[in-house]
Amino acid sequence: MSTARITVGLPVYKGADLITNALHCLQRQTFGNFEALISVDGNDAETAAACRPFLVDSRFRMVVHSDRLDWVGNFNWLLQQDLQEFFCYRQHDDTTAPEFFEVLLQAAEKDPNAAALYCDCRFIGRDDLQILHSIEGEPLDRMLQYIEHMSAAPVRGLIRRAAIRQAGLVRTDEFRAAHQIYGWLAKLVRWGNFRRVPEVLYYKLEHPKNFTSEFLARPEDQRRAACSTIFTGLLEAVMPLCRMPEERLYFQQTILGRVVAYHPFFVSNEPNSAEKLIAECLERLRFEGNTHLLRVEEVAQVIQEVQRRLVLLEQSRIRRLFYDASQRSRFGRLIYPRSQMRRVMYQVRYLLERFCGAQRRRPRRDA
Repeated sequence: MSTARITVGLPVYKGADLITNALHCLQRQTFGNFEALISVDGNDAETAAACRPFLVDSRFRMVVHSDRLDWVGNFNWLLQQDLQEFFCYRQHDDTTAPEFFEVLLQAAEKDPNAAALYCDCRFIGRDDLQILHSIEGEPLDRMLQYIEHMSAAPVRGLIRRAAIRQAGLVRTDEFRAAHQIYGWLAKLVRWGNFRRVPEVLYYKLEHPKNFTSEFLARPEDQRRAACSTIFTGLLEAVMPLCRMPEERLYFQQTILGRVVAYHPFFVSNEPNSAEKLIAECLERLRFEGNTHLLRVEEVAQVIQEVQRRLVLLEQSRIRRLFYDASQRSRFGRLIYPRSQMRRVMYQVRYLLERFCGAQRRRPRRDA
């Protein structure tokens, strides 16, 4: 066999019940010129035993770490190995169609400037399809597109080794790096395009023990603090590209607004939740010693613009809720039960109170 083109990295811990499906899936790939490195964390003997029968296939090898690296340490260990032209991160509980490698490699041949090539992802266990459209253009244009559509989809594809070497390792933190993959992907997109293949070839298993489910079960203050790391990670990725003060200011405002207003892992009806998250983001910069990414003289202007955007967002939410309520009233309570309409009106009342309160607190222009 010629030299492999793809290094498949499989970090796994406590995955004996699911890892065999992922390994069988690799063996069934129509493109078989790959190497698979199984990285078993924390001396997990049961998982290692489940993987051992696959080692008769010369494309598979396994390393068992005596210490617990956690997912980010294990992932970073894989990134530091002697990778082939492409790296494929494969979670132990996910599978793909047999033609997954073949189709993505064909797309890679057509776009040599693609840092990552990926397909649409079907979630098993909930009715959901994840799609991230291709991201291309000049570096700052690509960065803006990624911030606006922040998604982990590209990590579940083929990633060029050259882009990985430019991006470096995934940042670590005290939250098990719950959101650090977004900053790492932002560094990848500095190198080149993110290319989508519009086919459902990846299948992600949703179950109560997966990392995302465990994170969402944490208390709100922990989730808020963890989300603040997205702010620092994205700033760290984009600030080296900004050559002018106007570019710095625009991306600082855009990143903070994106994290505070739209991130799906932190949705809260708690009063002043946006202000609390902004404070967490600024504190995170100081905690990490990264205040050069948002200097003291830049803070006031950034926060002022983000607060303006939040007010506009509140207004649009109120308009949407009133529209939904009117539509539900129009089509009748046989379709939309009274309890559901009551929840909508509670939301309308809550947002109105927040918005009107913000308007009252806003200083007059002539003050």
